[in-house]
Amino acid sequence: MSGRWRRVLFGVVAAAVVAAAAAMSAGVITGGGDDSPVGAPAVDTVKVTRSTITAATVVEGEIGYGQPSAVTSKAAGTLTWLAAAGSTVRRGQPLLRADNNPIVLLYGGLPFYRVLADGVKGPDVAQLEANLVALKYTGFEADTSYSASTAAAVKRWQKDLGLPVTGTVAPTDVIVASGPLRVATQTARLGAPAAGDILTASPTTHVVTAKVPATEPDLAKKGAKATVTLPDGAPVEATVLGVVTPAGGTPEDPPPGQGEPKVTVQLVLKATAEPEPGPVTVRFVTAEHTDVLVVPIQALLAIGERGYGVELRDGATSRVVPVQTGLFAGGKVEISGDGIAEGVTVGVAQ
Repeated sequence: MSGRWRRVLFGVVAAAVVAAAAAMSAGVITGGGDDSPVGAPAVDTVKVTRSTITAATVVEGEIGYGQPSAVTSKAAGTLTWLAAAGSTVRRGQPLLRADNNPIVLLYGGLPFYRVLADGVKGPDVAQLEANLVALKYTGFEADTSYSASTAAAVKRWQKDLGLPVTGTVAPTDVIVASGPLRVATQTARLGAPAAGDILTASPTTHVVTAKVPATEPDLAKKGAKATVTLPDGAPVEATVLGVVTPAGGTPEDPPPGQGEPKVTVQLVLKATAEPEPGPVTVRFVTAEHTDVLVVPIQALLAIGERGYGVELRDGATSRVVPVQTGLFAGGKVEISGDGIAEGVTVGVAQ
C-alpha cells in the first residue's frame, strides 16, 4: 500500500534468545553429549565477522511526474486550441492558440514583462536570444541588447509560426518555463478568454513521491540520499528534492490506530533510462558503522537487568562473556568486549 513504511532496524532480542540466556549458566558450560542440561535450547555456532552494518528506513512510494502546477497565459483574444492532457510540449512548440495564433513555450526563469524591440536591453533580451539560437534562428550577437539583427531573426521565426511578422516579442506572445512541460489537465475551455490559467503541467523529469515518518526529519531534508527500487527491480540512486506541503502545512495525520504522522517528500532519480511509472520502494540509510565486529542477533544472551552477553565456544567448552552492543540492523548486531575478536566462535540459539 502506497505510503506504508517499515523500518529495517532491530532493537530487541527475540524471546527465544532471552529464554536461552535464562537456561544457560553464567559460568563455564560444557557442551555436547550427555553433559547438556535437560531442556536446554538447541544451539548452533557462528563465527564473529568484521564487516559494515547498515540500518535503514524503507518506505513505499510512487514514480511519476511530480505535482502539476498551473500554467498562466497572458495572451489576448479567444482560446481556440489547447495542448492535450498527457502531451509533452517543448521549446518553440505551442501550448495554446489565441485567435488561432500559436502561443509558444520558451525556456528560462524570467517571465516576459515588457515588449522586446530594437534598442531594448536586459536579461530578458538575453533569454529570448538564447531561445532563438536553440531554435536555429541566428545572425545576431547573443548578448543583452535587442538589435536590428535580433529583430530580423524574430521576423523569420514569426513567419515560420504563421504569426504576424512584427520583429517584436510581447508578454502576450509566449509562455516561459524552466524546461519541457508534460500537460496534466486542461483547466480552460475553448471559446473562453485566452488569458488566465489554461492548464496544469509538470516537468518531464520523473520523480518519486513517498511518505516518510514525521519523527525522522533527516529523511525529508533537501539533498538527502536514498536508493529507489524501480518497478522492474532495478536499484537507482535518488536525491530528496523537498517536502510536498499538505493543506494546512502540518504533517499528515493517519487514521486512528494506523501509525504515526508522515510527511510527503519528492525525490529525483539519478540519470537513467526512462523508468515506467508505478510503485517503488525507497531505502534511506539512517546509520552505518564500518569495520566493526558483528554477530546474528540470536547470538545475544540477556544477562543481568539490562546487559547482554554471548556464549564463546572453544571446542567442547564454552563460557558466557558480557558484551557492549552497538548498531542493530538487518538481523545482526555490532558487539565489542573482552575476548571478542574476528573469527571467534559463538553460540546461536535456534
